[in-house]
Amino acid sequence: MKGKELPSWRYKPILMPNPVKERIAKLRDEIAQISEANRQYLQGGKNKSDASGDHARRLQRLQDILDELVALTDWKKL
Repeated sequence: MKGKELPSWRYKPILMPNPVKERIAKLRDEIAQISEANRQYLQGGKNKSDASGDHARRLQRLQDILDELVALTDWKKL
């Protein structure tokens, strides 16, 4: 049966050191918690004046997580 061939990169698993996998899993959990807190904030679940500081801290933490993920993937460039 002829069909489109998939790119070869789809068949190559990415091998990461276990500590990196574990850290990424923890960061994903933290992102999920932040997303839920942001959803509640946007729906007005808290007093907006009190929650705006929390929201700003969550946005900063998301940026920190992004920076950490970039640093964690730098090992692939070596």
